[in-house]
Amino acid sequence: MKLESGGFYVYGASHYGQALLRYLEKIDLLPLAILDRAPRFDSYCGVPVEVFGDQEFATDLPVLVTILGFAGVTESIEAKGFTNIVETLDVFAAFPESLTNLNECGVLWMQAPASSQVNVSKCEQLAPLWADATSKQLFDKIVRYRSNPSAEDYALPEQYEMYFPPQVKGLYDYPQLNVLDVGIYDGDTFAGFYQRYGERIEKYTGVEICVSNVEKLKARLKSMSLPEDFIAVERVAVGLPANAALVVNENASASTVEVVFDEQVDSEHTVEAADLGELMNRVQCNILKMDIEGADYDALVQAQHYISANEPTLALSLYHRPQDLWEIPLLIENFAPGKYDFYLRQEGHWYLETQFYAVPKSL
Repeated sequence: MKLESGGFYVYGASHYGQALLRYLEKIDLLPLAILDRAPRFDSYCGVPVEVFGDQEFATDLPVLVTILGFAGVTESIEAKGFTNIVETLDVFAAFPESLTNLNECGVLWMQAPASSQVNVSKCEQLAPLWADATSKQLFDKIVRYRSNPSAEDYALPEQYEMYFPPQVKGLYDYPQLNVLDVGIYDGDTFAGFYQRYGERIEKYTGVEICVSNVEKLKARLKSMSLPEDFIAVERVAVGLPANAALVVNENASASTVEVVFDEQVDSEHTVEAADLGELMNRVQCNILKMDIEGADYDALVQAQHYISANEPTLALSLYHRPQDLWEIPLLIENFAPGKYDFYLRQEGHWYLETQFYAVPKSL
């Protein structure tokens, strides 16, 4: 790819667009402008950010796309008259060093320096525990990508509905399902369970800290012609330290949470702490699905006894913190040595939505 400064565009001003611009600035190769449908700033690295709307652009120039996972991006650029469109994966291959910047952009697993994104000894402990070739190959690819990011080691997401991988032996294989969905959000995963196993769902319990999401869940149940009490919803926070609570400030664009200790806070915004192990024991779940933005490991520590004694199926996230990749599976192996088959699947772009499935060998 032959480019000249001022002779191309970058499309997308989010995390990878910014990482790419920082690298291009370093090699003195900057675009004419950054194009974005809803820019949050006017310029970046000295390059103007222009709204990709009704303006006229130099459509004979190349456009480097930095967006994945959204339909219609290429088509919208073509509709403006551009003919030389460089897709994101080709940008990876042309500028692999930009991925190093992305890996330290501060988002979720990318919040740590590259030097702490892989624990070699822990990864070596975990490597033999994966139950199938897909998991082993993906795990190796993730470790390589974190150590030395490249286009070759970027894993494309699986093409199935999240949390329902078709080739995981015994997953959710119970005569009756009793699901504890921690981080139920608006019930999107519940809808997947109901579509597949509706007649076998004996009980479904959801944990959610945002009132707005609970309202969306109720609306979803209504649209499915199900009563509100089909799901027992608990507004609690698991994985918190002792004497802590969570203050939730809900916002349509970005809700924020803050852990507080022994403080008097407006009860409308305060979510009390709960022990995940006690909650699992109370509802007697045989499936735990959990996605709670980084508190996952601490919550699982609370559930040691229940997991060890009952061996529920686990569907867990491994992308919130760098160390979750190895710490969470090794924690489960410590709780129930040799009792689970471990599976790893990539269900989203940017190595987000990396999902871990622990299926009891007894199934």
